[in-house]
Amino acid sequence: MLNIENIVGKRIKQGYDYLQTLRTLKGADPREVWEFYRKYRVENATKIGIINSYPEFPEPHSVFSQWRMTKKSTERIIEKIKEKDYEEVCFLGCPILGNEYAKDLEKRILLMDMDKETLKCTRRDIRKRVYDVHDSLPKDIIKKFNCVVTDPPWYQDDINLFISRAAQATEQGGTIYFSTPGLLTRPSVVDERLEMQKWLSENNLIIENISEVEYETPAFEYMAYFDIPAFSGENWRVGNFVKLKKIGEVKNPCVKTKKKSNWSEYCFGGKRVLLRGVGNHRSYEDPEVRSVNEDGSLILRTVSKRNALIPKIDLWSSRNAVLNIVSGYSTIKKMLRNLYNYHGKNEETAERIRSFVEM
Repeated sequence: MLNIENIVGKRIKQGYDYLQTLRTLKGADPREVWEFYRKYRVENATKIGIINSYPEFPEPHSVFSQWRMTKKSTERIIEKIKEKDYEEVCFLGCPILGNEYAKDLEKRILLMDMDKETLKCTRRDIRKRVYDVHDSLPKDIIKKFNCVVTDPPWYQDDINLFISRAAQATEQGGTIYFSTPGLLTRPSVVDERLEMQKWLSENNLIIENISEVEYETPAFEYMAYFDIPAFSGENWRVGNFVKLKKIGEVKNPCVKTKKKSNWSEYCFGGKRVLLRGVGNHRSYEDPEVRSVNEDGSLILRTVSKRNALIPKIDLWSSRNAVLNIVSGYSTIKKMLRNLYNYHGKNEETAERIRSFVEM
């Protein structure tokens, strides 16, 4: 097993600063790296502000695990896909990549994603479909495409599910592209890769090429690690982009679905707030919200979906601000529909939610 602390120590001896060290650690958590780094060196970095190469789209949100490739990586990936003259290409869970691919091309493509607000902002002449991979693949999509491109959340069950759906949508002899996390993203990645390679081989999916892909630091990640003195917000996350060839039938798809979370979305000038659904709740009593953090802060200091605080979150912004609703769920829902024109006896709560949105 690779030892992060030993690698950090070696990088410091080689003269690397924090960000340079982080970039070489192939997906290791910035906070974990900082805890080791600070033992050897004190460092402060100037915050560069939030990076957003696609301002015409809503901000990426942590609930959707939306990391977007850098412009440079996007261009490189598109060139790889263009090397073969595919007649029909499906972009599963990566609508912005598909939108960029469609520029200046007279190709038949389909964008499939669960984020309907992002799909709305893609080119009008592109076919698109709101789709959650935890649902069965529509029959008219099965074995339809020469090529399927997917960029799944970096949890192994999700990766397996997205590859399985992509394989179902790909014709025999077709190509699948997908991303995987860097080797130090979590301790289990190496074993997960070995298991995945075995499953791919058993199911007639042959690895043809592996390359690197770099991601932008989204707003939610920038805010999650803002308190780290040496974290500037510059791009650092790197993964692998894998090309597969489908040479036969997938005999044993890895389809492990999850119970869906029910979120309602509210947009405020590109910023997004998700409100967790609570069934037929009709509580109009005086609203009360509170922090889920012990120190009372609003920002969730992680981007991991495995964090124990996640079930307590009822309001979640694209800047990684989070709140728990104590009471008055329906009143808060009404506020969100008209937040900046809301006036009433609950103005104090409304103002707190406005501040929450504007972080």
